[in-house]
Amino acid sequence: MSIEMYKVILGTLLHDIGKLIQRAEDKENVNQELEASICPVKNGYYTHRHVLFTDAFFNWIKQKYLELPDGVDYKQVNTFAINHHSPSDKEPLTWIIALADRYSAGMDRRADEENIDSNHPSKFKYIPLKCIFDEVVLDAEKFGQPTSNVCPMTVLNPCKEEDIMPMPFPKKGVIDDLPKSYKRLLNDFKENFSILCNQNLPLHLFEEALLGLLERFTWAVPSSTMDCPDISLFDHSKTTAAIAAVMFKYHQAKNELNDLTAIKDEKIKKFCFLMGDLSGIQATIFTLEKQGVKGVNKVLRARSFMLSAIAEAAALKIRKAMDLPFSCVIQQAGGRFLMLLPALDENKPKIDELRRQFDKWLLETYTGTLSLNIAVSEPFEGAKFKDGGLVDVLSALSMRVEEAKYRPLATCPQGVMKREYPTGKACSVCGIRPARNDKEDDGRCYTCQREFTLGAHLPESDFLVWGVNRFKDSQEIFDLHFCLSKEPPQAGMKELLSVQQIGTHSSTLSKCCWARRYLANYVPLFEEKDRDDLRLDKIQDAEPIDVGKPKTFAHIGACALEIDDEDQVKGKPFLAIIKADVDRLGFIFSYGFRRKETQKDRFTISRLTQLSRMLNLYFTGYLPGLIQRDFPDTYTVYAGGDDLFLISPWRQAFELAARINETFRRYTGNNPNITLSAGISLMHSNYPVNRAVEETEKFLNEAKNSGRNCICAMYSKAMPWDVYAKRLKDAKWIYDKMNGAEAVSTGFIYNILKISEDAVALYEKQDISKANWIARLGYHLIRNVKGKNKEEQRAKAVDWLKQLGMNENFGFTGPAPNIYEWRLPLSIALLRNRKP
Repeated sequence: MSIEMYKVILGTLLHDIGKLIQRAEDKENVNQELEASICPVKNGYYTHRHVLFTDAFFNWIKQKYLELPDGVDYKQVNTFAINHHSPSDKEPLTWIIALADRYSAGMDRRADEENIDSNHPSKFKYIPLKCIFDEVVLDAEKFGQPTSNVCPMTVLNPCKEEDIMPMPFPKKGVIDDLPKSYKRLLNDFKENFSILCNQNLPLHLFEEALLGLLERFTWAVPSSTMDCPDISLFDHSKTTAAIAAVMFKYHQAKNELNDLTAIKDEKIKKFCFLMGDLSGIQATIFTLEKQGVKGVNKVLRARSFMLSAIAEAAALKIRKAMDLPFSCVIQQAGGRFLMLLPALDENKPKIDELRRQFDKWLLETYTGTLSLNIAVSEPFEGAKFKDGGLVDVLSALSMRVEEAKYRPLATCPQGVMKREYPTGKACSVCGIRPARNDKEDDGRCYTCQREFTLGAHLPESDFLVWGVNRFKDSQEIFDLHFCLSKEPPQAGMKELLSVQQIGTHSSTLSKCCWARRYLANYVPLFEEKDRDDLRLDKIQDAEPIDVGKPKTFAHIGACALEIDDEDQVKGKPFLAIIKADVDRLGFIFSYGFRRKETQKDRFTISRLTQLSRMLNLYFTGYLPGLIQRDFPDTYTVYAGGDDLFLISPWRQAFELAARINETFRRYTGNNPNITLSAGISLMHSNYPVNRAVEETEKFLNEAKNSGRNCICAMYSKAMPWDVYAKRLKDAKWIYDKMNGAEAVSTGFIYNILKISEDAVALYEKQDISKANWIARLGYHLIRNVKGKNKEEQRAKAVDWLKQLGMNENFGFTGPAPNIYEWRLPLSIALLRNRKP
């Protein structure tokens, strides 16, 4: 990639950095004499004065003697950055950045935010970033209107609740102490930028790290406070850089970098999107032998990581082949990525060749269970970036990807794969591929052995490094090599493609300024206190406790047990699988920003990018923090994009599912158009995981089919989340009744369970043979509820009736009595009370 192109990219990424400085009220290094040359004029006044503060940032670079990589002259980068509102016909490249800025914003020209209110000329400094989820509206009449929320002005740390959760929109629309927050962000950004400049990185790694800094420090900074301030400075800067890079590459290929007419022509089809989507993710993750698999926990977490790494490797290969920057990857989450490319004929043979490489590697490595489907959109013109014009382009592209899924691995010619089984056995893990070495690798195939090794290293790793050539402890995907390590690389930077920080240890966070990649790879580890845990003593044939090492599934299941006042262990050591995903995700991205004809369409490339990034950040950033804080015995198989798969002690899993829904709702501003559905199933620690997954998937589908925004746990009915929360309270109430001074018997609870199932049979299946359930319930309560006298006995029976959603005359107190949904709370209480 040419240095000239990187000058444009860096200038674009930093073109609005002056807004951070201006709102922080930092006037140091501001050159007022530049107003006449770089600030537009409106009604006799200079506007868009933030460019003066962008210039001040580069003056600060000079003052601190900082150097950009590879001898890039900061003065040229500054020229590109500060002229995006006053492009010069004498310098055509400034027009590339100016047009990219407008395309990213989805409009011809932004109004001047600095004069937003003539009565409060500095009001823009006090306006916070509006929550992007508030802009999603699918059906206001059916689901309801979103509320208004704002993002906290903090350094990005999704693991901390107070740093990521939105707050109610302020009554006056402003936050008085916001300039102080801007000042803190600015100082921290400058400090980290200085460290970055001193790391002596090649340009491509410098861009990746700079994107990481911009995300950390400007994720909650509004790019514009005009109209609806819902686009972050980071997402605007990144998408602007992507558009500018593509325009540069297009006109460079056409020998038009000095052709102002061609650059400014918005009807030329210069752009196209490329989408990649992994198919067969679940089948690949849960391709396991039917019986117990040794080290299955390591294999599962490695497979989840590998799938994201495969998508990342594909995006790296495509970028490298197209000679494009990191900024051109618009979306990357959950095994799917979206890239912006120049619409050049020379790209087709490159993409076809990459398809062949991808298909061959995937077929050899995963024996046909996994495929990467790639599609390219029709070329489109710059005008499509405005007024929601991208919707049709992306909708058509999504259809092409779906069609590609019907032709997986289409470039591979062979219909039958020849496989030699040197040990005469199939892999002890997947049961499909040939075992490589029966002794050293416990009968695992090459793929599963690699996953087993990665799974052991992943929880202890802080960095993910990608390169073209093989290096120490590296693994290969698509002829690219990656490794997991505790320390960042110290040499050979030019040979590397990407360096990302994936750990969350405070010791590594302060050492470098690499881009941060959030991975949901939390696993419970043994602690010293576990040696004295009575619950863990109940495990038979268990591996010894090794402090600092991951817990086995047997130990995780044992964490569901409880210890009573007499130091007796009770309950069942079951595991629970939680699967959940976002409802109507396709509609959210396709139609969530659409508005009626009388309203302005909100669909822009910046909003699309920000929505995807923020949604993924809940699953990869906030959720691991929640689990580590409050549910530390939960094992994360995968979480990212829009879904999750967790393995937890069964008793804690029910509360965890409720917390996930509750926090996801708060994270998305309680927008009724954005909801989750979930399924939960129970399993023994030695039960085949793939079978339990199938069962959980059925429960999740039941929740979806019941209207979405629901959960289906075990074999209970699917129910809305608010009803589920009430049933969990019922479970505690029942459990307390089983363990109080006048405890009811287990048989008493089993009879209630049978009566509740009969009530459901009558209510849902119109089975009239169960019509006597109310009479049986009354007889059961009067016969078995004890009291000192009849009045006390009657009062206690009425307590049960109220809890069941009925009054003392056996009339229903609501449209759906609780007894119809009592299978779940009764089952929970019974399991908690059983002997292990």
